[in-house]
Amino acid sequence: MTGVVSTIPFQRVGILAALVVPLLNACGGGGSAAPVPPPPAPGAALSLLAGNTDGAGNQDGAAPSTARLSAYLGGMAVSSAGEVVILDSGNNQIRKLSADHGQISTLAGGGGWVANVPSNHADGNGSAARFYRPMGVAVDATGNTYVADTDNHLVRKISTAGAVTTLAGKAGVCGNQDGTGASATLCSPTGIAVDKAGNVYVSEVKRSGTPNPVANPIRKIAPTGEVTTLTSKASQYPTSVFISGPPIEIYRPVLLATDSAGVLYAADPNDHVIRRYAANGQATVVSGVPAPNNGGNTDGAASGAKFGDLKAIAFDAANRMFVLDWYAHPAIRQIGSDGSVTTLVRASTCAFGGDGSGAGPGTLCTADQMTVTPDGRLLVAEYGMRNSAIKYAQLRSYTPQGASTAVAGIPSAEGADDGQGSNARFNAPDAIAMNPAGTMYVRDSGNRSIRTVQTDGLVRTLGKPDGHCTALTGQGDAVLSSATAPLATDGAGNLYTFDGARIFKTANCQAVLLADLAPWLDKVPTAFLGVASGITADTTGNVYVASLKGAIFKIDTKGEVTQFAGSLGTVGHVDGQGAAAQFSALGHMTTDAAGNVYVIDGLFHDINKVGPTIRKITPSGLVSTLAGDPAAAPGYADGAAAAARLTVHQGVNWPGPTSSLDVDSQGNVYVTDPFNSVVRKIGTDGQVSTPVGQAWKYGFAPGDLPGIINRPTGIAVRDSMMYLAVPNAVVQVKLP
Repeated sequence: MTGVVSTIPFQRVGILAALVVPLLNACGGGGSAAPVPPPPAPGAALSLLAGNTDGAGNQDGAAPSTARLSAYLGGMAVSSAGEVVILDSGNNQIRKLSADHGQISTLAGGGGWVANVPSNHADGNGSAARFYRPMGVAVDATGNTYVADTDNHLVRKISTAGAVTTLAGKAGVCGNQDGTGASATLCSPTGIAVDKAGNVYVSEVKRSGTPNPVANPIRKIAPTGEVTTLTSKASQYPTSVFISGPPIEIYRPVLLATDSAGVLYAADPNDHVIRRYAANGQATVVSGVPAPNNGGNTDGAASGAKFGDLKAIAFDAANRMFVLDWYAHPAIRQIGSDGSVTTLVRASTCAFGGDGSGAGPGTLCTADQMTVTPDGRLLVAEYGMRNSAIKYAQLRSYTPQGASTAVAGIPSAEGADDGQGSNARFNAPDAIAMNPAGTMYVRDSGNRSIRTVQTDGLVRTLGKPDGHCTALTGQGDAVLSSATAPLATDGAGNLYTFDGARIFKTANCQAVLLADLAPWLDKVPTAFLGVASGITADTTGNVYVASLKGAIFKIDTKGEVTQFAGSLGTVGHVDGQGAAAQFSALGHMTTDAAGNVYVIDGLFHDINKVGPTIRKITPSGLVSTLAGDPAAAPGYADGAAAAARLTVHQGVNWPGPTSSLDVDSQGNVYVTDPFNSVVRKIGTDGQVSTPVGQAWKYGFAPGDLPGIINRPTGIAVRDSMMYLAVPNAVVQVKLP
């Protein structure tokens, strides 16, 4: 999942459109709010308020109901005891499905988000070990697991007790040098198999920098760790890849498996054939005919069979061979002992155009991994996407006749339905703002709408029948069509948001332009576009707006703009009064009852080299650092506020997911961290802690804190209650 990232971070800033929302009692302002009863006490400290929390993640537990997997699975293998080892590549973890298919557990790996680093490697026991996009797995007769740790360029061994060691390769080094252990180098090992004698075979790509198209060797690793090259080129013909312009020719790694006798087989997606390898590396074509551009889906005798984009190869307990093959649509195919091919199951009703609608669980349309269980069932990994968002990650068991049942992973239940509690549906809710009457306004980014959520879980949609405001006048149409930008409310219930540099105010169901910051932001040329990046309002109606250009502006109730703190065009980290202070890239904001402003600083560390912090600005404009180390890279560490490490943004794209924050009546500040899947607390005692969520666990486990939450973004705190936006739901936390 690695790739080239543009160094120009704000090409997508045009989607930062304004969202203006009406408030309770005719959309806020101009009248007293009717008394609202206090929220009901949830049955547990962490509970669902509205929506649905199913979907992808990395949560262990009951396979059919609780467990969650990422959508990026890198391979599966079955042990002699019937357990299924699953490479959860999207989470850099090795997971395990029990033999009775009842439980998912984590065998090894931990550490959460990894991006733009040469390696993420550590040996150790269980969660202390680290992997980096592993893509191939095999299990030997005694239950040891071998992992092709692809982006670390390593082969790892996991004992039955979960102890992880490195068998061969040098972490972070792509190469094809033979040798023993760390003296040998591998390059993106992908396919892997182990024979009866404990020899491990891996397929890989040849070291970059050699003449194109590069080859795809198969390496052999003895139990001692000695690495030799079985064949320096597994395929005769390259695959043509079309990106833009003329096709690019590459040799893709082959897929490996061994039969019960320990004989090595390879499914070749370049030559579109199945091969068998002798101990000396001599290859024999078992099925298909190697030729350039020879893809197809023809069944029949070995000499006439055609294969497409082969994805997986596996043997069952009876030594029968199966492959997962893509040619127009996915198919599960069986290869006989004579090389003849029979298609058992083929997807036929996939609709991949546009948003991918039509490809759902059990259609086989998105199958990308497969293995065979001891009872002869075909276990397939499927995933679902829509509008670039992951909608489900699921394991399904197929019979040879094509009937399937879900084994693990529940598809997400996104939607736009209004209703009470779990009957309501969201699609990627994000920002939250709460008005004085206790109504939350939630940006439903996937539906490009604003939803209201009462503290009893009732959800309605603004601008629709039965919503707060059945219509918005003024700038209403424009502001409701956007999918991004935070929300804020003042003491009168007026709602504020922005579109680029334009700041909007909504009161009494009418949205108006409050101010335009373009004259300020555009006069200072920087790498960052002239857009707002955060907004908040105090109880008297003064609005504060953060920018990506190093300054915070204050807009009074008449719409007059002044520069409140920071220096336009100056990037740094300096505390001080007003213009003497310096900020890096600023993010979301909030205020407390005394009028102090809190803002997330240090977005885009890769560009600005300023670490993420939380800054505090008094009503007089005095800036201080509340928590975080500006000299440290993003990370996760609790402790003394000045030394704590935070993560508030990832990558270089804007807007992207960012952290949000709010403050309680005692002055404790809470910050969401969607990347580590936790909520951080900056206490009035100067300590940073994690009261909600467990770092690098993605799912939903209600009950006692800390529980498990899934990538929280928006946040609102009122009295002893905290409300969080998570994928397709709003959850509530009763604070201690």
